[in-house]
Amino acid sequence: MAVKKPISVTLDPDVLEELQRLVETGEAPSLSALINETMRSRVERRQRAGQAREYIEENLLRGQALTDEELVEARGMLAANKARTDARRKGTAA
Repeated sequence: MAVKKPISVTLDPDVLEELQRLVETGEAPSLSALINETMRSRVERRQRAGQAREYIEENLLRGQALTDEELVEARGMLAANKARTDARRKGTAA
């Protein structure tokens, strides 16, 4: 495992308060662990999105790149799908 590097970050007070609550209730071991997990998730999500885009361009578009408009539309479709999934998990309709 790589050696972790300390950094300084500035957070909005409400965000910090919520993160501290997660640590206090035992939902996260520490602020550092929570922030690292969140950032790792974002990095991995971005990598998966890039892989999906490459797959689509290579296999479905036969080497043609997605246009900016197609990317915007795809992002909207993914966001709507995520909202529906989140709503189902919370037991509400979207």
